[in-house]
Amino acid sequence: MNGALLELYRHKTWATLRLIEYCKGLDGEDLDATMPGTFGSIRDTLRHLVDADDGYFADVTGERLSEPLADGPVAMDELAERVRRLGPRWEVSGPGRRRPEPRGDIRGRRLADAAGGAHGTGHPPRRRPSHAHSFHPRCARPA
Repeated sequence: MNGALLELYRHKTWATLRLIEYCKGLDGEDLDATMPGTFGSIRDTLRHLVDADDGYFADVTGERLSEPLADGPVAMDELAERVRRLGPRWEVSGPGRRRPEPRGDIRGRRLADAAGGAHGTGHPPRRRPSHAHSFHPRCARPA
């Protein structure tokens, strides 16, 4: 991983923890409220951010630090703990560390595919779905 990407992950870790800490002051009704045009509730959005970071780390390093989050509401403390555990691991996988060779399937695809192409396989690269559509009002989950 290059230095610029590592710096972005440092900032993302800091910002996500700040956001979670702020949201700890909200009551459950506020955390679970939804409104048209958003990606579910605040709790759902934070869960999505933390889950996605776990997945990105697995894509980049070939290792998974945590089991997927259980279905249902997740405590803010658990989300914060996952971010705190993952943050230092980006440092370990930072500049100078060789990325492992693709080791098979991670979330249904090879690491080579996740990196932008299935080199030498004759198959077109798979594209990671964009989350930008989640914020479009027509794509938001019903309240």
